[in-house]
Amino acid sequence: MSQQINFGIDLGTTNSLIARFQNGTVEIFKNPFGQKETLPSVVAFRKDRIIVGDKARELIEKDPENVFSSFKRKMGTSESFFVPNSSDFKTPVELSAIVLRELRNFIYTGEKPDAVVITIPASFDTIQSNATKKAGNDAGFREVQLLQEPIAASLAFANKQVNAASLQGQWLVYDLGGGTFDVALVKIVDGEMRVTDHEGDNYLGGVDFDIAIIEKLVVPHLQQQGAYPELLTELRSARGKYNTLYHILLKKAEEVKVQLSNSPSAEIEFEIDEQDIYLTITREQFESVIYDTIQYSVDLVKKILDRNHLSAADIMEVVMIGGSTYIPLVKQLVTAQLDIPVNCSVDPTTAVATGAAWYAGTRSVSAPESPEKRQHSGAPVNIHFKTAYQKNTADKEEYFTAIVTGPVTGLSYRIVRADGGYDSGIKPLQERISEMLLLAENTNNQFNILVFDAAHHEISADTPVISITQGKFNIHGQPLPNDICIEIDDLENNTTKLELIFEKNAILPLRKTIVKEVMKNILRTGQDSLLIHVVEGSRYAVPGSCVPLGMIEIKSTDLLTDLVKGSDVEITLQISESRDLSVKAVLLMNEQEFSEVFNPQVRQINIGKLKDDIRQLYQKAAAKMKSFKSRQQYELAAAVQQIQEDLNQVSSRIDTISDDDVTDEKYQLEEKKRKLAQQLDSTGKDQQILEITEQYFKRKEYCLQTIREQEDDSRIARFEKITADESSYLSSQSYYTIKAKIDELDDLGWEIRRNKPETWINAYYYYASVTTDDYTDPQKAARFKDAGEKALERKNYDELKVVVNQLYHLLPDTKEGDQLKGTGIG
Repeated sequence: MSQQINFGIDLGTTNSLIARFQNGTVEIFKNPFGQKETLPSVVAFRKDRIIVGDKARELIEKDPENVFSSFKRKMGTSESFFVPNSSDFKTPVELSAIVLRELRNFIYTGEKPDAVVITIPASFDTIQSNATKKAGNDAGFREVQLLQEPIAASLAFANKQVNAASLQGQWLVYDLGGGTFDVALVKIVDGEMRVTDHEGDNYLGGVDFDIAIIEKLVVPHLQQQGAYPELLTELRSARGKYNTLYHILLKKAEEVKVQLSNSPSAEIEFEIDEQDIYLTITREQFESVIYDTIQYSVDLVKKILDRNHLSAADIMEVVMIGGSTYIPLVKQLVTAQLDIPVNCSVDPTTAVATGAAWYAGTRSVSAPESPEKRQHSGAPVNIHFKTAYQKNTADKEEYFTAIVTGPVTGLSYRIVRADGGYDSGIKPLQERISEMLLLAENTNNQFNILVFDAAHHEISADTPVISITQGKFNIHGQPLPNDICIEIDDLENNTTKLELIFEKNAILPLRKTIVKEVMKNILRTGQDSLLIHVVEGSRYAVPGSCVPLGMIEIKSTDLLTDLVKGSDVEITLQISESRDLSVKAVLLMNEQEFSEVFNPQVRQINIGKLKDDIRQLYQKAAAKMKSFKSRQQYELAAAVQQIQEDLNQVSSRIDTISDDDVTDEKYQLEEKKRKLAQQLDSTGKDQQILEITEQYFKRKEYCLQTIREQEDDSRIARFEKITADESSYLSSQSYYTIKAKIDELDDLGWEIRRNKPETWINAYYYYASVTTDDYTDPQKAARFKDAGEKALERKNYDELKVVVNQLYHLLPDTKEGDQLKGTGIG
């Protein structure tokens, strides 16, 4: 029998909540101390105990060095926090686990859930997602399933509606929380909710507004009052003179922010150098320092609309989620600039937890086999069910049918609902079965198919679980937030490039097998290796601007025999709904297999490496700028110049960061660097695609003309096969995909041309025109030139082929710079 998870957690930057689904409704659990639904995501360490939540938050002013918050923003990083009271370090994962354990204490029913759904921002990459799962495991949950926050909010919104028919359109979820921002495009198809696209920023939220109050209002005020030339650095540095004050100011700034949502002004009071400071901050001042950030969030919404070719008329409404949407300016800008109705009908604070519980009510615990589990008699039977039914319905009964393959003679079946509310009775098993399944209302119904032998003993069979949600919406999988690619060699340009494996917004889970060619000989006696490097990011970016997820390194010492250039390696990649990545590489020639499951949980950010990356990007931008100007493409040159200016700003900000900086700015700058790298790669892309497309059509026409001259039906068939999916690869807007088709046409054309005498005659005249002294061995080149003249006189074209090939290999290598080490596959 399957068991539903039922428990959902919103692990937030500022506040966290836990909820449970039961009997078609969702309950938000309250803190037994104070009866509040929200638990501040704050952890304090005293000499003898750990304190979580409101009490921990109160200690910020008394003992800020031992109080930690906003650690969700550093999830998946190498950052750790020193705790003076315990003289050790705590990672974001460990601090998150403490919050999760505290939430378990909210469950007043005495239940000890073994599995839970935890929400994450839609833009969380695989590393951040895996770190969140580890926090859940460390908190005592054996099984953790992840759910993207906009999906959770959409479930809370949709399942609150009385009239489900009103949701047969598209809407946007605008989720501005304490530390992250997401916007998702959502629609319902056949009763299932689908997130069709999303954008977001993992470093945009209420915490940034608190920081803006400090850095743009409080610090300038203090500098006007006295001599504080390095005040900001002293506030932000862990060893800074005013670092304790910085944590106090963050708490006070948050309080001011909340007050300004309802009042025209608020006061902030604190002490510095035994001087009492009183500062009045108006809503107008506050809005002026956060305006650009809010505008950026609205621009991300517009980006989704533009990418999907949608206008305001195509969107029903914008659903506002997240505590930061209480700020009046947020609603004002969203309403004014998008011209789409804003819906604030769901509680911005609890919506994500509510949606997580709805989702948990449709998910089953993947419990391991236990001794108490029913024992089946007899050997397993090779029976397979191909089922068909509506997974979401407003009806009280649902038609179920299945095609059964395998030896069904003499067997019987029975379908029972997991809660015991429906039992089909025992019936003969046939090649096709059907039932009308009775559903419990407003909940997820799970049914099990049991198979019996002729003696009515239950036997083991491959039977799927039937899952039907009645009266409520479910989701059609979770979209992948970024492209997943592998890095391959681009020998023509002496660099590496990305090959797309899983596309952004593809629905998890995913699996794909590809075959790549080994690009170099790897000898067992050598030091070389083959790299299967998987990254997450934009397929159009340079590999270095993406997040590395895992690498299988096949060393020369791992090989049973030498690996020969041109042999094949079969690579299978699989990614689960909760973002576990498994990679398997099979060397087909050597019959060797290498595999690994990657669940990276930490991303290292090195300030020195970050500076070096910026310097390299700037050099690349300079080269692009020169190219665009030489072709008088001044608009593109201007775009690159703007990227250079942005790179300079990032570089300047990096220079101000101390080695012990306590903020998450270096992660923000690293994210900014990635986005600038992607912008730089895409600048001029349209022109590049236009040029390669024109080249494609020229090669296509030349190849077709060459084939027609030969009247070769077999090669015409090959030509038609190459160009059969022309509309698909041309519309892909992928330079490398179109270039690969050109290479295929060139290979086909060469097969024809190499048998024509004029091909070798023209080639010989070209090499003969090269000055003899320019060859690497002038004397040998002179002998081959003489042999070529004699072959022409005798019209011996086979001999002429040999001469041409020998002269080609005597030409000097014109490639400059170090040769690519690369990955070894391409």
